[in-house]
Amino acid sequence: MHRNRAPTAHPRSRRSSARWWVAAGASLALLAVASGCGSLSPTAAPTPKSITLVGGIQTEPNWWFPIVPEAFNGTNNDGIGLMYRPLLWIANNGTIDFTRSIADHITVSRHDTVFTLQLNPRWHWSDGRPITAADALFGWKIYHATASASAPWQNSAMGSRSLDAVRSVTARGSRTVVVTLVHPYNPLWAELDVLNYASPIPHFVWDRYGNMTRELKWIYSVGNKPLNAVFRVIDGPYDVRKFVSDEYWTMQANPAYSGHRPAVQTLVYEYDTSSDNVFVGLRKGVYATANLPTQYYASVKQLRQYRIATNGYDFSFNIIQPNFSPRTKTLGGLFNKLYIRQALQMGINEPRIARVFYKGFAIPDYTVVARRPQNRFYDTRMPVYYPFNPRHGKDLLEAHGWHQVNGVMQKNGQKLAFQFIYMSGSTTDADIVQYLQQTWAQEGIAVTLRPMPFNQILAITATPKTANQWTLVYWGAGWYGGLGYPSLSLFETGSADNSEEYSNPHLDALIRQSLAPGTPTEAIARLYAYEQYAAQQLPALFLPEYIGVGTPAPFHAVVPWLHGVSRYHEPVAGGSEPWRWTVSASR
Repeated sequence: MHRNRAPTAHPRSRRSSARWWVAAGASLALLAVASGCGSLSPTAAPTPKSITLVGGIQTEPNWWFPIVPEAFNGTNNDGIGLMYRPLLWIANNGTIDFTRSIADHITVSRHDTVFTLQLNPRWHWSDGRPITAADALFGWKIYHATASASAPWQNSAMGSRSLDAVRSVTARGSRTVVVTLVHPYNPLWAELDVLNYASPIPHFVWDRYGNMTRELKWIYSVGNKPLNAVFRVIDGPYDVRKFVSDEYWTMQANPAYSGHRPAVQTLVYEYDTSSDNVFVGLRKGVYATANLPTQYYASVKQLRQYRIATNGYDFSFNIIQPNFSPRTKTLGGLFNKLYIRQALQMGINEPRIARVFYKGFAIPDYTVVARRPQNRFYDTRMPVYYPFNPRHGKDLLEAHGWHQVNGVMQKNGQKLAFQFIYMSGSTTDADIVQYLQQTWAQEGIAVTLRPMPFNQILAITATPKTANQWTLVYWGAGWYGGLGYPSLSLFETGSADNSEEYSNPHLDALIRQSLAPGTPTEAIARLYAYEQYAAQQLPALFLPEYIGVGTPAPFHAVVPWLHGVSRYHEPVAGGSEPWRWTVSASR
């Protein structure tokens, strides 16, 4: 599963340029051999240059333009990430890889306010035209226009600190882009989290009208029509050639791609209703490679015709989200009390969840930054502030005036009982929430479990307007720092990322300090202070960080003739690079 590195949407209608909210079941990189003519028949003779990917479990792309409207699902990013390149390519170590970026280098001047980017002349659109500063400027203009509440549609980054940090983007000649920020910022954050808003879009294809409102209406009218001619001009390794709703979509290699030319010429993405169906195909030898969810841990021995490899961690952290909005009436007020959140966290046995439910392919994580892979943004001195101890959790509640009545804590006529929504479709997720129901019950906290499809969770948790429809939710994953820098605005008061409406003035101050100008060493020290305080204040409830983006997938099966699946795993982008995979002459 490839995740676009340019700023686009993620499933929860968040608005940041540098992160993805990842939902279990949203997408699985499960690959099958396809026939040379593109048939999906599992009995067809395998042709290694054409493989089939199961692009989404219960979801499929519904948008293809590089800038994605809010509330569109995350499967869009798989296709968009293959079609369009970012201005800056962020390497797995959280630095910019200029050998793979459209920009050649960056010059920072005027007290960390003006960032001047030179474009590398080797990059071209698929029709042969060079990528120019005018294309980058057009990309920014669409982002800027769709950040307005009065626009025909709003982008998924509207209202984010990253987008609001930009004062202007200008083109200086054909190869120079100048990004000016509203005031000086930490350059490390700006380069990883802001500058990609100027990622190029071919202006000569999309810039049709002098009136921006008319322009945006037209873009929206074709955004979900991938076979429209406007999508033939791309700068990525693949473009879309076929799309049959609820069946499959096909991506074909771009012969004019300026980067590494794909050895696998055709990617056929299958729509499927469950990972169980995919595993059945693996047992029959249909698929070339597949990420294997945790639930198949005991069944790997059945796949004798494959080599099995362990996947790596991605830069993500796993959370349960309380709703802090006053629209949730009494419960919203209760979640705003730290001792309530502390008791809930004390009822979460992270080591046991990692060992039992994730089969050891997970590690406890108690803050807003991923522990794995090893990265400079995680403070290794982080203590466990609230280890599993339901007895202490119960004592804490009683110390604040709660007492048990028929096993449920009560205070002033209010019961500590509420609905816990979780994403349906995953055996692992269902087992975890049932276990949490039991451990919280030891503290006198009663939760009623309610499974819900992904799209429905998205609909009720995307904005504060629907805050009265939920109290506690687990979507099977957490937040994904897609460009390597931590999600600073996720819990910032008033942030567009913060539809749960958490508010903490001191945390806000630490976020501002983290964004202030300074050296990389100073920036990292300020970031550590932020994540330490977040771990203490619990703006969310933390669960173990597991292997796999969106769906716990600790390992994958690969046929002997397909190579590079493990090597080209990207913990920053959250997936693989199929254009860098190779195939053997023999099967």
